[in-house]
Amino acid sequence: MQGTDLTIVDGESAGAWIEPRLGGEFGAVTLQVPKGYEAYARILHPAQDSGGNPVRWVEVANALGATPHREMQWHALTGSTDPVGDPSLGEMEPVELDALCEILAASLSDSSGCFLGLCDIWAWVDELFPLEERRQPLLELLLERNYVVLQGPLTAVRKIGDGPWAYSPSLIWPADHSWFVASEVDFDSTLVGGSAELIQAIVESPELEAWQVEPSDSLAADADKINRA
Repeated sequence: MQGTDLTIVDGESAGAWIEPRLGGEFGAVTLQVPKGYEAYARILHPAQDSGGNPVRWVEVANALGATPHREMQWHALTGSTDPVGDPSLGEMEPVELDALCEILAASLSDSSGCFLGLCDIWAWVDELFPLEERRQPLLELLLERNYVVLQGPLTAVRKIGDGPWAYSPSLIWPADHSWFVASEVDFDSTLVGGSAELIQAIVESPELEAWQVEPSDSLAADADKINRA
């Protein structure tokens, strides 16, 4: 973590505004991203072909005769016979994370005071921040998710970890709460809430495969009512 300008802060205090704005049916967008934003986006984590190259969900859907839509589920698209590697769970790939952060930074007048939440389900969180060395309360949210919270510039989002390894945060938000990013550890998509302009920029980004979603849309396993597994 040396040279990243990231410091552990009181997660309970920094994220006190989040849980009162969470709610909805199981799998709902607003169980992960607070209610009240003008618009929301779902960023699909890319799959991999047999050569390890990224593959978009829409490409797989088209190849298999499935229907791409904002609540599609990977297992419903592919069944059990498709050779494409599953999308990663709980974290964005570096290329997509960099592209998202560039869009997020453009919406801020000051990107130096962002907050990053690291879900302590990940083993690497305890490796980087051993329990005996933590001096700040965790952020505790719904579904028994607890987070070590770091504060620092948005440019440091890809510098969590040492050496050649970098980890993707589970949560990202700025000091003014104008947007919120959540990568739930069990989801193969990242959710973003923000202004209509921000969400449009995310959906239209050529580097991201993203759909605009409604607050009540679901990412639960049975959410895909069009493509049945």
